[in-house]
Amino acid sequence: MTEHDFAAWEREAALDRAVADDHEVADELRVLLQLAAPHLSAPADRMERVLARAALARRRRRRAALAAGLAVGLTAAVLAAAPALAPGPTGTVLSPAASGPALGAVPPAGSPTGSPTPSGTPTGSPEVSPSVSPEAASGGAEGGAPGDRSGDGTVPPPRPTRFGVLDGVILDVPSTWFDLTVLSTAGRPVSYGYLASQPLTGDAGCQIRNGVRPPVCLAAGGLLDNSALVSVQLIRDEKAAVEAAKRPVVFQDIEPAKDCLAQGGTRQLVAQQVILPNRQAEVVELSACLRLPGQEILSTLQQVATSARLLGPATNSPISSAD
Repeated sequence: MTEHDFAAWEREAALDRAVADDHEVADELRVLLQLAAPHLSAPADRMERVLARAALARRRRRRAALAAGLAVGLTAAVLAAAPALAPGPTGTVLSPAASGPALGAVPPAGSPTGSPTPSGTPTGSPEVSPSVSPEAASGGAEGGAPGDRSGDGTVPPPRPTRFGVLDGVILDVPSTWFDLTVLSTAGRPVSYGYLASQPLTGDAGCQIRNGVRPPVCLAAGGLLDNSALVSVQLIRDEKAAVEAAKRPVVFQDIEPAKDCLAQGGTRQLVAQQVILPNRQAEVVELSACLRLPGQEILSTLQQVATSARLLGPATNSPISSAD
């Protein structure tokens, strides 16, 4: 081996040693980094947080879908009912078919309907609107005719009546009818308005009949033939308002409730009208208890139901707590 060859061999050997040293350093560095990096475990409540976020996202999607459906449904109802909204400058009444067919087409008692009857009706001792004499409102011994006529044979115009505790709902009450309002109490959380074609009172000493104390008392001791007693309730539920906006404002037969039977009623009807106080859809529900009703009083009830509104001049219904 010449001196030149030995020098070349020595350089290659040194290069091999350097490469081996580099590999050894790299291995040591890799091991050092693995030992230095801590192993972070998932939080104990990680799954609960994931499920909570998923549930929140689902609720947000449901709320958004409900709001969109409500807006579309109410807008469609307004457009459909625009030609026949209740009289007066209301701009706040929704009904897809306005007044619907004449109430004479109400199905016979016992036919299925989707409207519930008000429950938990409160009792109370309010004063009654002194609009007419008992004889005029009750129609004498023959019953409470809905449109008692004046001496010249004309029917007096209805009396716009505001129920303040029901978000100020106004109804066109026949001038010969009576009205009152019973406030809610701790035991009865719902306030009601009442209309009747014969004199009534909210005396708390009403006689118990069939185990039920009527929320109001009729001066005649019960309903006369061809008479009506109507309760007015406000349902603050957007879902119920959307469903009610799809139906015409027409009275439907339901099974007479105990308090209706206690008044001598033979038939019970329910109608719903949608209003928009403060841009929140609500339902005005009228439940009418009748005894042997004729066509005229049925037509009168239909006019009362379709007159529901929020704006316009009106007299206030007397208010009394249900103590």
